[in-house]
Amino acid sequence: AQANPARGRRAPCDPGGSHRTPFRAMAGIMDDDTGDEDKGELKYQESKEFESEWFLCSAYDSPKSKRVTFEIYGLDTQDMFTKVWDYSAFDGLFRFNAELMNPNRKEGRFHWIIERLQIVSPAGTRELRLSPEPTEEVPQLPLYETTRKIPTGRMDLKERQRLREQMDMLDIRRAENIAKKRLATKQRVLAHIMRLKEEDALRKKEVDRKIEEEKKLRVKMKEEAEKREREEEARREVMRKQRGKKVEEQETSIMGRDEEKYKALRVRWRELDAERAKMLADFRDRAEKEKQAKIDAEIQRKEHLENIKSRRQAAWAAREERVRKKEKAKIDAILEVKETRARQAKLRLERNKEFLALLHSERQPIFREQLDRTAERARAKESEREAFEHYKEKRALPKKVNKKGNAKRSSKPMSAGSEAKGAPSPKAKGTAKTTGKSKDESEVEGGEPSDVGEAAPKPAAGKIDPDKVLDAVEAKMRKEMEEARKREIKQRKREKKIDEREAAREERENQHMAKVREDYRQGHTVKEEAAAERRLVMSQREKDSATAEMRKQQERARLEKVRQEAVARKEQKRFENMCAATAALSSQTPPRPSAAAACVPKPAVGAAQARMRVLPLRPPRGAGGSARDAVVGRQARHG
Repeated sequence: AQANPARGRRAPCDPGGSHRTPFRAMAGIMDDDTGDEDKGELKYQESKEFESEWFLCSAYDSPKSKRVTFEIYGLDTQDMFTKVWDYSAFDGLFRFNAELMNPNRKEGRFHWIIERLQIVSPAGTRELRLSPEPTEEVPQLPLYETTRKIPTGRMDLKERQRLREQMDMLDIRRAENIAKKRLATKQRVLAHIMRLKEEDALRKKEVDRKIEEEKKLRVKMKEEAEKREREEEARREVMRKQRGKKVEEQETSIMGRDEEKYKALRVRWRELDAERAKMLADFRDRAEKEKQAKIDAEIQRKEHLENIKSRRQAAWAAREERVRKKEKAKIDAILEVKETRARQAKLRLERNKEFLALLHSERQPIFREQLDRTAERARAKESEREAFEHYKEKRALPKKVNKKGNAKRSSKPMSAGSEAKGAPSPKAKGTAKTTGKSKDESEVEGGEPSDVGEAAPKPAAGKIDPDKVLDAVEAKMRKEMEEARKREIKQRKREKKIDEREAAREERENQHMAKVREDYRQGHTVKEEAAAERRLVMSQREKDSATAEMRKQQERARLEKVRQEAVARKEQKRFENMCAATAALSSQTPPRPSAAAACVPKPAVGAAQARMRVLPLRPPRGAGGSARDAVVGRQARHG
């Protein structure tokens, strides 16, 4: 198995993958589970040289499983390799090949694949792969024997029997060779399994041996570690005893020094207390004086504000009185001008009425005479027209009556449309003529050469013609009326323009005022927003500062509490040491723990009370002491 790792049982392969038949066999011989029915029908064969050995390359097509199988068989070593593609993967190899894209060109596709087949050994095992380019070895078609004469119709019975026996022997030999191959493979596999079992047993024995050695080594290391720990504990105990002796000696010396320092410290504390009391009294007196000065200043400021307020109100009252007088004088002047203008307008209206009455009285006789003459001319014109009509009726021809047409119209009446379209009646003709004449008469009446005008008597020379006078007066009046009408039209246009300009001015003024108000509003809004933002920022800063101050106070309180606890613990420990030293000196006996336990105060008495029994506590720092005194006291207490 190590010499030829390709031998063994054949494993199934995925479509598009490759595998090698793991046993050596004759050409076309396969295992039972992968027979010819799985590969399909043999479609194509070529021979190609791989690694100086000729292989027979066969192509199988299985429509049932939809797979294409390429199988090569070594003619010298009898090694067999296989590569399988399904139809979709096989067609994908030729999707960019214009000549072999057609699936019907199977032989060309098989030859293209065989040109690119090669045997590689990537991980120590040989396998069949498809290279992207054709290999150096060129495949060749197999040479078949073409000169041998195969007897067909001339064979006798013996020849046919011999050929049949030879064909039977081929199957028998093939079965024998397959059995030998399988037996040899089975023996090799069994030998390999037995060798693997022996190696596994040896490996287990070696592992057990190493485990035992490691256990012994660990036990030995544990014993040595325990021995070193015992030695270290004994050395620490000796050092602890030596340290206890030194501590006792130091404590006795420190106690003496502390007594002296405490006496000096108490004296200094008394002096500091006296100084603080004096400073506190001075501070209170100064604060009282400052408070009284502030109250006096506030009273003076209020009196000053009241005085300013009274003077301001007097000034406002005087200003309002002046404004009222000015407004009253202005209103009186306006009312006087208004009365003068109304009086002048009333006088002007009365004069106009008197002038119009005078004109009316002067023009009325002339207008009356003119109206009489106009009526006389109209009556003359009417009488002339009636005379002309009478003359025309007398000289008119009698009417011609169409009896046939009347009979037909009576038997079959015509429609209104045909009557309108027919010829005009004699009456219509006469009417037209009359109309023409009346037109001429109207022209005669309206024109200058009228009969009435010719018949009218002409004025004598040197006399005033009243008609001309009336015409002149009428022309003058019409001209004045036309002038008045034009002036009225101009006045209307002037008033219209004045109104338009006034409206435009008001519109501009409104726009300007709106702009001014908007600018003021925006500026005021911006200022208010800025002020609000400043107030918000200030309030936020105040909140942040208050929060920070509160946190600082809490932190100081916590640190003070921790410091007091630490001081109480140290004082308690020092008190215990003092009790132990006192007991040792009095009894001259070494048992320190029992004496310390005897001197420990009762649980009901706190550490601070135990300290009060030995030394008086210093006043708190907030009572007027400085940080320097606190540091000095702490150094004195802790040596």
